[in-house]
Amino acid sequence: MPTEKPRVLHVIARYNVGGTARYLNNLLPQLSSEVNTLLAVGHVQGNEIEDSSLRNIDFVRIEKLGRKIELIDDLRGYLQLRKAVKNFQPEIIHSHTFKAGVLCRLMFFKIPKVHTFHGHLMSDPEFSRRALQVIINIERLLAKITKRIITVGEQVTKDLLAVGVGKPNQYVSIASEGAKLSFLTRIEARKQLNIDLDTPVVLWMARMAPVKNPSLALEAARLLPEVNFLMAGGGDLFEETKANAPGNVLMLGWVDAAEIIPAADVFLSTSLNEGVPYSLIEVQSCGVPIVAVNSGSIQELITDGISGVLAEADANELALKIQNLLNDRLKLESIGVTARNHRETADENPKMSLAHKAIYKKILH
Repeated sequence: MPTEKPRVLHVIARYNVGGTARYLNNLLPQLSSEVNTLLAVGHVQGNEIEDSSLRNIDFVRIEKLGRKIELIDDLRGYLQLRKAVKNFQPEIIHSHTFKAGVLCRLMFFKIPKVHTFHGHLMSDPEFSRRALQVIINIERLLAKITKRIITVGEQVTKDLLAVGVGKPNQYVSIASEGAKLSFLTRIEARKQLNIDLDTPVVLWMARMAPVKNPSLALEAARLLPEVNFLMAGGGDLFEETKANAPGNVLMLGWVDAAEIIPAADVFLSTSLNEGVPYSLIEVQSCGVPIVAVNSGSIQELITDGISGVLAEADANELALKIQNLLNDRLKLESIGVTARNHRETADENPKMSLAHKAIYKKILH
């Protein structure tokens, strides 16, 4: 790389509690030794909350930027973002998620653009078929003015190429890496929740939105009335999910992952579409077995029956696989240990920041 650090402006519409925020909180400090980075970030909206890790990152606030489509505010956000670009004078603009990707790549500065897909919207039930086709068409056009497209999993790349977004030589798949968490012990975590050590516990933890499918977790819970289900997270569906929850479900809201994960015997993921969820990486590092709907790039993280259990998006199948694990303590422990060992091996050989530096270097040279 040049003697002077290259300047890269990262842009995201909002820094809500979730996987993308944890991804950036892990990545940006690792880049800082060789890359001058600044994060341009908007505001959270609705029932979401901002991730406190933002304070660890150099950032500039884009006051009118948020996730929701609001044409007047989006235009103002676009103009504020252009001002941030002129002030920072980056050599590369790197956007994350859909809204930021649109605004950044519509800036006709002669600055190379990089965009990261932390998943995609093509299976998101919040959007109608017509709206999804519009989104796909937009992504096809934007790909033509994008130097590199990064995905967090190979399956995400395949899905995007299948609908004509970009060309294979534009894509680089970079696996997510988790930050090391200081987990409570199982005893400490359960004591905080006032749960007996012998009580079987299943944990679901995500943003409560249609794509995360919390209603499927409730269906599985109804089929397992003797099992305690913990549902952690917030979002637009929190109140609805709470109102529909059976008696064996405890709604927790947003909680510290390091304090809640160790309380679980099994972690349940019901997402209809995913990249590689950060929560699953954290759960694996704690050695808690995962039962997950096989969606997106989750299969790149879990080998079925060995480092986790994969299932269809069916409550009966999920409940059966959870019950089978709870009834077989040796299998439960074996899967947990294998998952934790896999995660430790990956964490000992970090590649995420190196791969990003290589992309920037290649673009600038």
